[in-house]
Amino acid sequence: MATDSNSPLTTQRIGKAGGLLHSLVPRAECFFYFGSDRVCAWSSDDGEDFEVDAFVANQPIEIIDSLSEGEGMLKRTLASGRTVLVFPVCDEPGHCVGALIALFSRNAGKSSSFNPGMIKSILEPAIAMVSDSLRVGDELAAASRRVDDVEKELELVYEVDEKIHGSKTRHSSLAQLVGQSGRYLGIKYSVLLIPSKRIRISATHSTWKNVRRKVLDRYLVEQLLPKLEGQRQPVVFQIPAIEGSEEAAEHGYQALLTPLLDSQGNVEGILAQIGRVDNDDFSRSDRRFMAHIVRKVEYVIEQSFDAMTGFMNRMGFEDQLRESFNALSSASDSHQLIYFDLDNLQLVNDTFGREAGDEVIIRFARLLEEDLPKSAVLSRLTGDDFCMLLTHADSDAAYDYAQKIREQGTALRYLEGDKSLQITMSIGIAEFNRASGDEGSALTTARMACEAAKDHGRDRIEIFDDQNHSIIRRFDDMQLVAEIQQALDSDEFELLAQPIVSLTGKGAHPRYEVLLRMPEVDGERVSSKALFSAAERYRMMPQIDRWVVSTTIARLAGHSDFIKDRGAVFAVNLSGQSLGDDEILQFIEEEIEASGLPTSALCFEITESAAVSQLGKAQAFIGRLRELGCTISLDDFGAGLSSFAYLKNFNVDILKIDGSFIRDITDNRISESMVAAITEVARVMDLKTVAEYVETKKSRDLIAKLGVHYAQGHGVGEPEAFDAVLAGLSEQAKSSTG
Repeated sequence: MATDSNSPLTTQRIGKAGGLLHSLVPRAECFFYFGSDRVCAWSSDDGEDFEVDAFVANQPIEIIDSLSEGEGMLKRTLASGRTVLVFPVCDEPGHCVGALIALFSRNAGKSSSFNPGMIKSILEPAIAMVSDSLRVGDELAAASRRVDDVEKELELVYEVDEKIHGSKTRHSSLAQLVGQSGRYLGIKYSVLLIPSKRIRISATHSTWKNVRRKVLDRYLVEQLLPKLEGQRQPVVFQIPAIEGSEEAAEHGYQALLTPLLDSQGNVEGILAQIGRVDNDDFSRSDRRFMAHIVRKVEYVIEQSFDAMTGFMNRMGFEDQLRESFNALSSASDSHQLIYFDLDNLQLVNDTFGREAGDEVIIRFARLLEEDLPKSAVLSRLTGDDFCMLLTHADSDAAYDYAQKIREQGTALRYLEGDKSLQITMSIGIAEFNRASGDEGSALTTARMACEAAKDHGRDRIEIFDDQNHSIIRRFDDMQLVAEIQQALDSDEFELLAQPIVSLTGKGAHPRYEVLLRMPEVDGERVSSKALFSAAERYRMMPQIDRWVVSTTIARLAGHSDFIKDRGAVFAVNLSGQSLGDDEILQFIEEEIEASGLPTSALCFEITESAAVSQLGKAQAFIGRLRELGCTISLDDFGAGLSSFAYLKNFNVDILKIDGSFIRDITDNRISESMVAAITEVARVMDLKTVAEYVETKKSRDLIAKLGVHYAQGHGVGEPEAFDAVLAGLSEQAKSSTG
């Protein structure tokens, strides 16, 4: 029987029938209800009767149980002469849950009118009501317990959800899922095993601390995991006891195994709950609960791992780095980061297609996995960037491993028909310790070392060294990128204008080159060299060029009348990156059209090297801008080995002689000869020439003698604020007309 005889609810339920019982059989002195435990749960006079208690206690339980099968009543005379009638109370036919006892006085029980059978028939409806009341009460109690269990389950589920989505580290989320689910179910050993991702996270009850868990894990992976193939829901396995074994894990238990599915629906791991502390069997609600928990595990895995390779993604790897940083045992302890970048993957994509590139990535991932040290963690950070964490290792161990991978890279040659491409890799190594800063700094230094390997020729290994100037420059560039973006977003760049002075005195229209100055960073001026080094390295030049073009045209548009009258020309530089931007030409056209500025006021300068490297685009670009009425200047002319050979390909207006020839022109006959040759070619092609970096009167006089048309440099005019130059030109225009 499920009813608790001592429960106040039991007393309350039967007590409601007390008045009915006495009204049906008024001759009875008292009514009692005894549960199947033979404890009095209720009496109609709220008192105790030790003789009745002793009578019930001395009756074999089988006698009371048998009442439901026989006459349904037992009549006995107590030592005091009183009579008791015992009636079974059943929650279903044949199943006795207790007994209702009617107590009669000595005289009443001996009266000739005392008829137990009639009393039984009179009391049967009341007994049925008592039975129904107890049954319904038990069902409500059971439902209440189930509600409590479900509420506890939901509370845990909500708590798990909050911790997963609020956790800073995905790995700790998995540990919480394993630990909390095991504690909730009262499990001896909980373990998450995903062999392909080298994940093993466990939680152990104190009674199983000495169990050989690695042996058990191997059994789970090798014996039980294959049996889950095709399963989608938790499965219970009965693990038999090993006779005579003293090992706690060999005494027999149930194992609740829930399969983890990958993105293709294949079983890739398990979350195992091994043995209940109370040794109870797993219930349907336990299985339902674990099915929910495993969906959360799959969510964490999906957020933390790359679908193509199975490696950690950047988010998961950064979490791992944070945990590894905390695992450093001392100031001398260190980890190593090995950063891999496939040098020519884009060429594979362009030549053979994206699927070929994906195949190379997967083959490289499998190469990294071969003979992977136990202390290593792999990540695919971006498309062709991978990183490995080697815990508690020195740089020699990292270099040896990196060199081994590089040598095996010959296996990455991609073949298709009679075409093939050899894939090479640039590798950077950086130490990760307490002195190197947080996980973000360590990953940055590893990437810088990798990019230094690219700068130095690719297919090589570089170890981060803060004395390496190429790495230091790259580090400075990275720090400056955010400042450049901030200046662009906040419109904080400053425009300057440097005069380009005529050396012939003919057609002396004002000419200027528009220059860019970056605002101070931390109180220090940023040099143009540093600005453009960072912008070019991180491909920000198109953004900068657009800002310069747009701002220059907008400022000039406010003075278009006197600019037109004076014939002023402003030269704007365009980078090689912008020349490769398919939308830059349309952008310039739209800016000019919207401004109403005469196109003759604009000259666009492009470097010789940029024009030569993108010959087709440069020709189309130059042709269209000249159609609009702009002039074109070929900057840094003469720096290339084939400058004169390429010159015939460009329909430009001006040759701007590379400054390296001008700086030492008064002391170097070769430089003088080069300038003379450029000037002569320009004369034949009817082109104007500009010499930049003119710093002295002596150099100015010499280039004028050689036939150069214009000079630019600190020796002929310092850069001034752009607005100040425009204001000066405006005043000159007013005074000349006044």
